[in-house]
Amino acid sequence: MLKAVLAFGLFALAFAAQAKDVSAQQVGVEYARGNLEKAEADHKNSLQQVSESEKHLAEAQKRLDDNRQKAAVSQKNLEAFRAKYVRAQELLDQAWKQP
Repeated sequence: MLKAVLAFGLFALAFAAQAKDVSAQQVGVEYARGNLEKAEADHKNSLQQVSESEKHLAEAQKRLDDNRQKAAVSQKNLEAFRAKYVRAQELLDQAWKQP
């Protein structure tokens, strides 16, 4: 009988130790799950930010292209008006030189 009680006691201690181990593993799994969920949310947020940045970049690139075209047109206008001004100034200078 003593052997049976001792065997049961050892079995109970082993079961209790194993139960504590399972409980600790459950806590570890819950902690890992929480970290996984946070990482997934962070990743989703990062992907959203990348998408928004790409959209803004595309819009900025279009504005840059438009502004470059406008600058090219304004450069041509500037050169044309500068040439007209120089020519008008030359004609005025000639007019002042004539008696």
